[in-house]
Amino acid sequence: MSAPGRLALVAGSGDLVPQAIAAARAAGWEVRVLSLHPRADLADENPFPIKVSRPDQVLREIRKFKATHVCAVGGMHMSDRERETFAEFAGEKDATAKGDSRLSQLGAALLKILGLPFIGVHEIVSDLLAPAGQIGAVTASDEIARTAEFAFDAARKAGALDLGQALVVTGGRIVATEDIGGTDELLHRCRTYRERGLIGNGRGHIVMAKTSKPGQPLHVDLPAIGERTIELAREVGIEAIVVEAGRTLLIGRAELVSAADAAGIALIGLMASND
Repeated sequence: MSAPGRLALVAGSGDLVPQAIAAARAAGWEVRVLSLHPRADLADENPFPIKVSRPDQVLREIRKFKATHVCAVGGMHMSDRERETFAEFAGEKDATAKGDSRLSQLGAALLKILGLPFIGVHEIVSDLLAPAGQIGAVTASDEIARTAEFAFDAARKAGALDLGQALVVTGGRIVATEDIGGTDELLHRCRTYRERGLIGNGRGHIVMAKTSKPGQPLHVDLPAIGERTIELAREVGIEAIVVEAGRTLLIGRAELVSAADAAGIALIGLMASND
């Protein structure tokens, strides 16, 4: 990538946002933060509050800053009305609520019209993307590895329907998929299922998979896991987490891997077939 310029950083939710801001400045970028959600930890940035109902104001602020690049970091959550408004502004003829994949494509198209490239957060914060193979110290048994492959394929199929990026399986059975509540909510539900005796009392291993959606741009809303994911997975009794190599963000990688090792959870990176 060319030398750093002026970066408009669209901040969503999650711990990666302040890390990305600091890394961008350390690399020489001039940064203007635009925040999709109110965040107390960004108060010193005087962020521009994004109103999805007024995307024209967002584009005006990006132009005013004279941004050379745009980067979206963190979780992006929008209501149906906000999705419809955004789709209408982007010129979509059918402005009914859009799925995440379609909104990502529309956002990239708008920036292309402005002549501004999107860059991925992995281009700012190094060593974020998951590698292929065993990631931590815990080795998956052959049976768990087979379950992980099944879970990974199922997550890709769910993604093709523009559902969430994650799901949980026991053996060869899908027990829960991520929805608009996100991965933490998925794991909270699975913990309840275990407490009720619905999962975790048979021979099947509990495995979570998280992948990008087929056709999803590499620079917007990549799947991510962090130390909090491991904490919740441990409470569910998950024995392995399989992620898409090269397209999943490992937030706080050292702490994440250390937590997984301590919990006895295998971390596995698999490559997806071409979209």
